[in-house]
Amino acid sequence: MSPAIALGFVGLAIADLAWYLTNQPLPSDGSIADLVDYVFQILPAMVAILLPAILLTRHPDAARRAPVLLFGTILFASVQGLIILNGELQEFFASVSPPSAELPFLIPAATVFNVLVSLTTAFGVAYIAVGLSQVRRHEDRGATLTVAFVPAVAMLATMVGVISVGQIDFGDTPMSPTLAIYLGVSVVLGVIRISAWTYLAAVATRGWLADEQPASGWGLGIVAAGLVIAALALVNLGGVIPLTDETANSLYGIAIVLAYGFGHLALFAAFAVGLPALDGEIDGESDR
Repeated sequence: MSPAIALGFVGLAIADLAWYLTNQPLPSDGSIADLVDYVFQILPAMVAILLPAILLTRHPDAARRAPVLLFGTILFASVQGLIILNGELQEFFASVSPPSAELPFLIPAATVFNVLVSLTTAFGVAYIAVGLSQVRRHEDRGATLTVAFVPAVAMLATMVGVISVGQIDFGDTPMSPTLAIYLGVSVVLGVIRISAWTYLAAVATRGWLADEQPASGWGLGIVAAGLVIAALALVNLGGVIPLTDETANSLYGIAIVLAYGFGHLALFAAFAVGLPALDGEIDGESDR
């Protein structure tokens, strides 16, 4: 059954790629930078959808031996479907909950759906982290400082988020309760998202320090989470330190896209090398 499920996710990844190529074609006069951006825009989505496939390929009985981890990868993969659905439902959202004259950019139904997408992403990453921690076989070793990772990053993200929101120029738009709630929710969602990836980084670090196998898989997990955290941090800092130079702004955007894309690629590589070694496996070798 597991091979069939894995193939199903491969099929979904191919379908997602086809949808992307059809709906967002690469401009014929695009530069090399545009090509890089185009490829790395779809890369995280492809990786997310393929995570359950690679996990089930390396560990066919993951549903029994690592159910929380498998659930996390499936939840993370489902985000891509929600993103596509979100785009297709924009007109419907506008019809059932039209924006107000004061806030023409804010469609209530679409905002609620975006919150769902953000929370699904964060919970998917968090469940992956919890699943990895549950299948560990060794006690922590020298990992005391990792306990402070999540709260420290959460506090920094909150401060940066609040400062970033405070610098937004709304022009003549008054600060209504609705707008205040919207901005507050945006900050909270940003904090939750980066906290989830930080938790994954902490779990991977503790596993690597405890000599969990395969060591390369846990190490790649650290790299993956670290790169994504860096990308999210750059996004948040962009609102605090705006770049006026067009070239610098373009390079800044490319750095974000590359960090986010390579982070997801490293996460895929971590599972591809056998992360995590389950009970009964020797030196990280999976039960293929």
